[in-house]
Amino acid sequence: MSISRSIVTGTVTLGICSLATVAAADVFITKFPVTELHATSTNAAGSFAGSAVMGAQGFSNAPPPSDWETFITSACTLKTKSLSPPANPLGPPLSVWPATCNPTGMALALNQFTPDAHWIQATFLSSNQAGALSSIVSSLRTFGSPAVIPLYGQADHWIAIKEVTATLNTTTGVWAINQVKAFDGGRLGGTDSGSNGFAAGLQTWGGATFPFIYFRVITAININCDPCTSDPFYDKYVNMYEPPENQSVPELSVKGEKSPGIVSGPQGMTPHVAQTRVWDSLQLAKIHEDAQTWNALQGGYAGPSFRVDAVFPDGSPWVYYLVPILSDANTAIAFVQLSAADGSFEGINVLSTPVKFSPPSKSNAQQLAAGRLGKGESLGAGKLTWDPRNTSSLIQSPNFPYYEFDVANGAGGKKAIRVALHNGLTARD
Repeated sequence: MSISRSIVTGTVTLGICSLATVAAADVFITKFPVTELHATSTNAAGSFAGSAVMGAQGFSNAPPPSDWETFITSACTLKTKSLSPPANPLGPPLSVWPATCNPTGMALALNQFTPDAHWIQATFLSSNQAGALSSIVSSLRTFGSPAVIPLYGQADHWIAIKEVTATLNTTTGVWAINQVKAFDGGRLGGTDSGSNGFAAGLQTWGGATFPFIYFRVITAININCDPCTSDPFYDKYVNMYEPPENQSVPELSVKGEKSPGIVSGPQGMTPHVAQTRVWDSLQLAKIHEDAQTWNALQGGYAGPSFRVDAVFPDGSPWVYYLVPILSDANTAIAFVQLSAADGSFEGINVLSTPVKFSPPSKSNAQQLAAGRLGKGESLGAGKLTWDPRNTSSLIQSPNFPYYEFDVANGAGGKKAIRVALHNGLTARD
């Protein structure tokens, strides 16, 4: 069974720019529609619970039970504990996962919640991200099952993948991932233990970007042992999905595919180019063929863009332009990330509710940071950045980066003051 819809290709004209016809792609979707759902408590397992319940909805059309957050988290805790009962001195210790709820326990809890389901958790070695990506594409393509995965390598930050767009190279047999779409399950306004904010609305990542943010589970398993190297999920890729009983998910050859660029090199990219040509980049990536995303952007306009010198969870550099899509001068309805190298599409978050967006200039941010200096301290050069490994108190994400200024002081030691781009709030080490 292949659950998909085909994208009709053609030539699109944007002003004087003609976009070339490209090969058709397949869009693999969930068996049933997925409705965005977020935890409301501060329970560290809330994001996992929200994503898991969305997964059950996407495969079994199972409505969330009343008080679903407590129900599914408690069920996961009981199932996880049953795997290693404390009365067994020879067994492994109880799971150290948030709320004693690990992926094996959550899969068993979902099977209890939806009796005809057969959810499983699959782990892949750190050297086998290709296998993990294959399981995401194949489970959607073959069975219409959402993939429930951790984000940024954080055990307390999960998403439910509802759609994957991929193109098959009929010569090589390789599926190129063009885009991945998902909902975040965490409490809106809250953060994971790495201070990464839970996103509202539909998130879409380009095929070349997604493999970097889908990272091995390395942090936030438990603060008392972090990094919890003895945990069976540590340093592994994790995916929870639903293959019908006695059926396996076919293994596919997959790779992330970069979207077309709008300029020939980084010298051609500037904040002005990113702002004025963001629509070209979105159409080259065929975002306009996704009605859910494109319709939500109607009436919006591109605001001034910002170059962000960020890093991925593995520490490698990620330099992009952040382009807010605004409904008025101080209200954002979406955020787009474009590659600083050539302006190619890397991600978009269409917000479920508009947010205030009043970014300070870098000079204003520097003044705000200077107000947090102590006696004998001085402010160093700053940059706009985002680091998912940072534990600053600022809510942060690729959509909400921050200015980071080094602080020099006579006592030595590295310190920093950070200023949030979207609202000018400050935090310091």
